[in-house]
Amino acid sequence: MRKKQPKRLYVRTGNKMYTRKRRANKKTLRPRRKLFRGGIRTHFTRVFKDFVYYFIVGGIFLILFIFLFFSSYFRITNVEVVRGNFNVDSAAIENDLNKYIGKNILFFQKRLAVKSIEDKYPEFSEIIVKKVLPHSISVELTSYPVVANLRAFYILPDVEKPVEEFKALEKAIHELEGVDELPPEPEITEEISPLEDAVVTNSVFSLEPAPEEEILVETKEELTPIEQRSLLNRIGQAIFDQEENLELMTISVRGLSQPVQDREIVIERDRMDYIFESLEYLKGVSGLEVLNTDYLPIAREVHFRLSNNLTLWINMERPYKTQVDKFAAIYQAAELDKEDLSYIDLRIREKVIYCPRYATCDK
Repeated sequence: MRKKQPKRLYVRTGNKMYTRKRRANKKTLRPRRKLFRGGIRTHFTRVFKDFVYYFIVGGIFLILFIFLFFSSYFRITNVEVVRGNFNVDSAAIENDLNKYIGKNILFFQKRLAVKSIEDKYPEFSEIIVKKVLPHSISVELTSYPVVANLRAFYILPDVEKPVEEFKALEKAIHELEGVDELPPEPEITEEISPLEDAVVTNSVFSLEPAPEEEILVETKEELTPIEQRSLLNRIGQAIFDQEENLELMTISVRGLSQPVQDREIVIERDRMDYIFESLEYLKGVSGLEVLNTDYLPIAREVHFRLSNNLTLWINMERPYKTQVDKFAAIYQAAELDKEDLSYIDLRIREKVIYCPRYATCDK
């Protein structure tokens, strides 16, 4: 009978010099977990300690939240506006932001302040609102750059007096006063103005023709538009509180019916983009500098006066690249650069119309 061999604590491996431990049986080594380790008294003690711990921590967070939300220490008391341009009136902006004074700075939404400034003051390209704890707000403003001098021409429309409305109002006043009959209207006698009288006298008693030129001059003076000068920023806004910059190009706007107000959008932003993109493209293609620009909002045209005293007419309803390429293709090929031209009209498709200086079309 062979003697029973004892269980080996180590098993053989591929290398005779090393052995590894035999894996123990988990069922024999891990004791069965009890429901209440240490007894039921120890279990409830542990639960009570956990409850006290979470209660204390939750109470601390609740007190901290109430302090941050309702405490006057974090109330907004000061609004400071930092201007990149000292010509900007910061007092008006601060007055608009005073509505946020008294609110909690921790829960203050900066985007609301940014939107309120953008809606009322569109001349700022960048608006940064910062919270300066514990109770201040800092607003940094960056204005759009000034890109040109503005010359605006407007003619006030003739407003006729509403005669019928005045008569009805006068009648109502007399009825309230108890007067049945209205006073008789004054008779209007036709009178000849001194200018017309002189014209008639000269035409009857003189062999020379009537001075029609003087009449035309008088009428022309009555219709002469009124000029306004200011600066123009990148989004087409008139800036009146700064002096004219002679190093910048001048943009003239004609055909206005009302005077331009300070910070008013004279030229829409898409039109400004069209003008300056076409200027850069024209300079790159032809190499000519643009001195002045005339913008006609009703006709939707822009006229560029070049450094050689030539004016280009461009239709803003069509792509500027097509019109500028047409000018660059024929200007030297047709030897138009050697002639004294007043303007070149590029508005018509596949056609170029040019007018010599002092010709009939130049009037």
